[in-house]
Amino acid sequence: MSTKEIGLAFFAALSASVLLTPLARRVALKYRLVDKPDRRKRHMMTTPLLGGMAIYLSFAMTIIAGMLFLNGTGSMISLGWRSMCVMVITGAGLMSVVGLVDDVLGLSPVIKLALHTVAAVLAGFVFVTKGALLSLFLTGSSFAWLTAPLTVIWLVGITNSVNLLDHADGLSAGACAIAAIFFSIVNLISGNYSIAFISAALAGATIGFLFYNYNPASIFMGDCGSNMLGFMLGIIAVLGVYTPEGSIREIAIFTPVLILALPMIDTAFVLRYRWKNGRPLFDADRNHLAHRLMRLGLSHNQAVRVLLVVAVLMGTLALLLPTLAPYQAILLFAHALGLIGLFSFFMNRAETREIRK
Repeated sequence: MSTKEIGLAFFAALSASVLLTPLARRVALKYRLVDKPDRRKRHMMTTPLLGGMAIYLSFAMTIIAGMLFLNGTGSMISLGWRSMCVMVITGAGLMSVVGLVDDVLGLSPVIKLALHTVAAVLAGFVFVTKGALLSLFLTGSSFAWLTAPLTVIWLVGITNSVNLLDHADGLSAGACAIAAIFFSIVNLISGNYSIAFISAALAGATIGFLFYNYNPASIFMGDCGSNMLGFMLGIIAVLGVYTPEGSIREIAIFTPVLILALPMIDTAFVLRYRWKNGRPLFDADRNHLAHRLMRLGLSHNQAVRVLLVVAVLMGTLALLLPTLAPYQAILLFAHALGLIGLFSFFMNRAETREIRK
């Protein structure tokens, strides 16, 4: 596998997504699979769903082509190339189906979370038994038994974080595309070409959909798309290689955490906001980061762009980590946490002043 083939994966998935998304829109309109406006939502018109299915099919077709025509050399993990492709397609498909059920039936937040958890546990169990573990520094220690539950918890957490981030046109798709691009670059640099290929395919499929999802969106990805994207980013994070040979394994977690910082920050902010104000943690509302930025006077597109810039900045810091000495990587990660803290502080101060006016 080469850089050229990874690039082809990106453009193949992007092209397929650009072609399939309008088709998915027509199917959604025909069968009334739509998202209707209500008091919690900013869109004013009934918008078709099924964008997530277009993303999944574009991604899956690209991975199938790679499985059939590439030998998968350049992988730095124990999983075989074909086995990895089958597992990725199956796991992503399972999460897409769970999300599609929610899109069609409109499940309650608790049932939705339960189904997310069951699907992530089932898919995560297969990956864990095949050796795809969030092992990090636990390997060889007395806490090695924690690798399996930590992997499942990680998959459930990231899946739901991306799902929560899907609250503004273009935000979730843009953030996921950025994350997939950075995962591809990091793994390409480390020589982990198989994961770089999968990440590039995911990025291309998401960007192809984003052409139709940016404000004003003509189609939504729905839970079908956000579930699949969140799960796949979680899996890619587990399978990636982030520290150079001989480095401290503990700092390996810094890179995926920074790349996926935006959905994690949004989840932390909104859950803290609900808890602080005595609201149910699982009830949907309009207190996510984009909503709060819009209340401060930013337009929809401005709020989305600000948050996507945050995602790019965090991803850029993640690119630097493998090039640094361990103590430098720790300082950089602490610096990133400090920036997030400042962002939180000034946002809260600005919102408090706005309320007092």
